Amino acid sequence: MMHLIDYGADQIQRSDVNEVHEVPPLFGADKVRWLALSAAPSEAWLRKAVAEWGFHPHVATDLLDTEARANLEEYPEQIYVDVHALRSEKLDSVAFVQVGLVVHAQGVVSLGDFSLFEGVEDRLSTGRGLIRTKGSDYLFLRLIESVLRPYEAYFDHLESVLDALETEVVHRPSQRIVVKILKVKRQLSALRRHVTPLRDVLSSLEASTHPLIKRENRPYVRDVRGKVQAIYERLDAQRSLLESLESLYLSSVGQRTNDVMRILTVFSAVFMPLTFVVGVYGMNFTWMPELEWPWAYPAVWGLMLLIAGSMVLWMRQKKFW
Repeated sequence: MMHLIDYGADQIQRSDVNEVHEVPPLFGADKVRWLALSAAPSEAWLRKAVAEWGFHPHVATDLLDTEARANLEEYPEQIYVDVHALRSEKLDSVAFVQVGLVVHAQGVVSLGDFSLFEGVEDRLSTGRGLIRTKGSDYLFLRLIESVLRPYEAYFDHLESVLDALETEVVHRPSQRIVVKILKVKRQLSALRRHVTPLRDVLSSLEASTHPLIKRENRPYVRDVRGKVQAIYERLDAQRSLLESLESLYLSSVGQRTNDVMRILTVFSAVFMPLTFVVGVYGMNFTWMPELEWPWAYPAVWGLMLLIAGSMVLWMRQKKFW
């Protein structure tokens, strides 16, 4: 499916094409044309389109390479950016989709999930902001910015997850927490593999002197790069927090083990002299005169209770528990 959006300062025209057979013209009737392809109909169609639009042939190769890292390619009359958008139905898992963007003098061609750009489409439809008064390079930057929003939503969700994990580690440490921590660490490792090249792309775009990026719009390049840098810093911060949670878990488990050992030690210390007394009177000597005393049995019980009580009071005073 293809979306064709032509817009200028005062008007906007949109048309949706469900089945793409012919290659649509690159230029629209108004100032800027945004050609948004959800997916290429076929490799042959895409290579034909790139040739008819007058793009560099390597653009088609880049658009078709779904396994490539995020990268920036500059051509005399186009700039190509390949980014990976975070796409996941649930925030407790991560998946990525490729988004290819080609900016030229009179518009932008995008290849990727169109739902990622709903915010940009809404701004164009309602005329909010500066997007209608700016050129194709401004639209290009806003599309890149749209790709970053799912990352921000994921990290917002992850912060609440880590807060809950921190509380659970302190109060209810269990093996299940370790499983959660390892799962989040795998997700952050996957994010790092995609965010790092994305940061490099925006750094290269900021340093670029390509004439397609007008001087008046270069501050917006810095803004987008700043957002990528902020995402990268949040990623590093949450990786550090995960390592702290692992250490906290080990400390909590160690502390609980020490508590158990301390209680067992107290019981052992209390019963050790009692065991000695019982052992003495359990010996099978023929002559033990106190065994014949009428009050011998309660006397031994009283002695053992006195010893146990004394031991307990002494340990309480020493704050052994």
